[in-house]
Amino acid sequence: MTEYHAPDDCLSRAAAELVTVFEQLGAEHQALTAEAKEITSKERRGTVHRMAERIAQAGHALDEIVSMLATVHGLRVLGINSQLSKDADGRDYSPLNTLGSPGDTLYEAASHIQEVARTLGKAYQPTRKHATLARARCPEQMRTALVGLRAALDSVCAELVASHDEEAATECTPTLEFLSALEGRVCRTVPTQGAGPTAEEVVAAIQANPDIARAAASALETTTV
Repeated sequence: MTEYHAPDDCLSRAAAELVTVFEQLGAEHQALTAEAKEITSKERRGTVHRMAERIAQAGHALDEIVSMLATVHGLRVLGINSQLSKDADGRDYSPLNTLGSPGDTLYEAASHIQEVARTLGKAYQPTRKHATLARARCPEQMRTALVGLRAALDSVCAELVASHDEEAATECTPTLEFLSALEGRVCRTVPTQGAGPTAEEVVAAIQANPDIARAAASALETTTV
């Protein structure tokens, strides 16, 4: 069997990030599901419902990806790497296929992570009639999820490059950039509104400039007419 060093930390980091992503998607799915139940417009309700379905789809895919990374780890620890069976003379015998391949499984995991990114992108794809719906209901949790997904993909790609798959980095770059753009677009938070001037500050401003009081009185008269 093939001799391996201990699995690289990139694999462990990727798995940990994906677990975080999976956990953070829960709040967004919950919020979208609750919102869909409250909407009276059939069309708007359908849009929000599809958003929730895409979040759920991403969550199911993450379960499979984490299992893939665990498989890569296990194959490496066991020293299994695409072994062929042998014929009567001890030569490689291909008709029985091969045992597991850590490299192939890792590459497949990277492809699945990119598919999850596309699924989340579809969840927040603005529609022509309801473009304002294309936003995160729980922006902090979704920001954590998107940052984690980007970090996981980056770690998996780094692991592939370390395994001499140099093209992996090039293939992953567009998705990494897409996730950054998606985060910026859908995870905007509303700035906290200030409490406004205190009564003492208002009095001080009027005393310093009586015209402020006259302008305020004029404005109130105009709006109440």
